[in-house]
Amino acid sequence: MNAMPEYSNRDIVAVRALHDEIKKLVKAHEQGERDPAMLREVRVLCDCIVQTIRDAYCQEKMCEVERHWDELFAADKPTRWGRNTQPGAMFLRRLIVKSLEAFDDRLKCIEETRQSAYDASQTSAATRISL
Repeated sequence: MNAMPEYSNRDIVAVRALHDEIKKLVKAHEQGERDPAMLREVRVLCDCIVQTIRDAYCQEKMCEVERHWDELFAADKPTRWGRNTQPGAMFLRRLIVKSLEAFDDRLKCIEETRQSAYDASQTSAATRISL
């Protein structure tokens, strides 16, 4: 008997949890928390997501989040000359949020595609069994 692979979104469930942690850190930063450990934590979370989800678009969005997060922390530091030529913190947080939203939208599409494929395979299997 040929066993059908189980439908699984374990990778999506895992990256959603990591994604939620990043959103919490962005919110904490917005509320004034600016701990250097936050910088490292988001880098680790983004890297974990990139390693977990095998979708180029999702990986690209997490790389954007990481890059903007680095810029956000650089924008928080006072410059040597007293002027800051980096984009403002509000703008960078907005870019991060947009990348996180695009990532979430893509995850939903992947999940729907997998569910449709699984449903189609179940229907096909049920049809073969009834014949």
